[in-house]
This record gives sequence, C-alpha cells and structure tokens, in this order.
Amino acid sequence: MDISLKYKIVEKIITSNDEALLNEIQSLIGLSESDFWSEIPSEVKKAIHQSQLEHDHGKGIPSHQVMDELKSRFLNR
Repeated sequence: MDISLKYKIVEKIITSNDEALLNEIQSLIGLSESDFWSEIPSEVKKAIHQSQLEHDHGKGIPSHQVMDELKSRFLNR
C-alpha cells in the first residue's frame, strides 16, 4: 500500500469527530477494550445460555430446518 494513502487515512481519522466511525475503526483494527458480552442485557445472556444447554442435550431445531421452514412459509406465497 502506498505510504501517502496511509497518511491520508491517518489524517482523516485524526480530524474526524464521527464517533461511530471511530468506534468502527477501533473495532476493525482490534483496539476495542470492551468485550461485546459485557454490553449484552442479562435477559439475552440467559436466553443464550439456555439455548446452549438445550443444544448440548440434543434439543432444538437445526438451523437448516428452521431456514427451510421460513423459506417455505414466506417465500412460497
């Protein structure tokens, strides 16, 4: 990559006030300090944990079956 392009990118980052953009760049280059799990509501964490337990016990519906059912239900009208 051309060094001048790198400088242009750095300049845009330095002069940017777009917090969403800066957060995306931070995440993209691996500088994110927080783990996404800490930002998930406790109800969602409980639901994920319950789903993992069900999966571990052979319960649930395989994703391909769910997708097939949704496609037939909504795309074949």
